[in-house]
Amino acid sequence: MMIVNVAPFTAVSIGQVIKRILGTGKITHDDEVFFQKAMRSETSLNNEEMEQVTKVYRRLQMGLIKVVD
Repeated sequence: MMIVNVAPFTAVSIGQVIKRILGTGKITHDDEVFFQKAMRSETSLNNEEMEQVTKVYRRLQMGLIKVVD
């Protein structure tokens, strides 16, 4: 499971972020920054995490997830 520090003293898993995005149907700029940090991390995503990221991407393409600030 990939954990990314998003602010001082805050660590969030990619699964938690994806669960919130899929649950709310919204993605924020902070989420984008989170994904960028995750992609630059030396820790690789596992298969389940990759499937979740793909699910978010597909839903964005279909317009099922709104981009908000």
